[in-house]
Amino acid sequence: MHTIVIASGKGGVGKTSLAVNLAITLARAGKKTILVDADVAMASVGIMLGIDRAPISLHNVLMGDADVRDAVYDGPSGLKYVPSGLSLDRIKKVDYAKLKNAVDSLADTSEFVVVDSPPGLGPDAMAAIKSCRELILVVTPEPTSMADALKIKSVAEKNNIKVIGVVSNFVTHDKTEIRKQDLETLLGIRIIAEIPDDFEARRSSAMQKPVALRLPAAAYSRAVIQIANTLPGVEIKMIEGSKNSKGIFSKLSEAIGSLFGKKNRAR
Repeated sequence: MHTIVIASGKGGVGKTSLAVNLAITLARAGKKTILVDADVAMASVGIMLGIDRAPISLHNVLMGDADVRDAVYDGPSGLKYVPSGLSLDRIKKVDYAKLKNAVDSLADTSEFVVVDSPPGLGPDAMAAIKSCRELILVVTPEPTSMADALKIKSVAEKNNIKVIGVVSNFVTHDKTEIRKQDLETLLGIRIIAEIPDDFEARRSSAMQKPVALRLPAAAYSRAVIQIANTLPGVEIKMIEGSKNSKGIFSKLSEAIGSLFGKKNRAR
């Protein structure tokens, strides 16, 4: 049984998208997986899955009104998920101390519980991190992401939470980005995957169809498989991308090059 929190020092690094697609990838591989949306204030897992509001959510569980097993719903590809409610009316009544017991209860009936944590180190994020035994840290390859990431690492170590590794997201390999080797040196943690800034992943989010389902051979989806394969007992065959499939920028570059080529030949 593995309880894994997907955490980040700041928002906007693609943490929730990774949590959703990793959970789907594990479920598709036949692993009993439950995805928990622990970002109570900014719930978005249900939105990304394209699923309507649930009658019982994690809000009800953390307020003591329901058992967490009553808040588990069927998702795509055999995935189970626990959503958070979208209403903030009763958020002050939420008791974050109940989250760990809820996650432990889910772990009794599954192989993997993937918890999407709020960003940062507020009370909600701290509860999400402490609810799990393992942690994957999501960063972007830029200096502003480093200080906050180190704080997350420190909290994990103080609470005996195993840091599985770091995922560097939105990677373009631009010269201004921090290189993989330097990231590992700065954080003192291995990089288990570099996820490219994939246009198809952004498009999938807008369509409310996770890219791991919509395009399992996309660069983003293959990076998520790489992450899944670092987990104990997981061995998923890598899906090769189509040799003819090219990113939007590659196509644009070729079109421009072709245009100039025609002009040169005309001269």
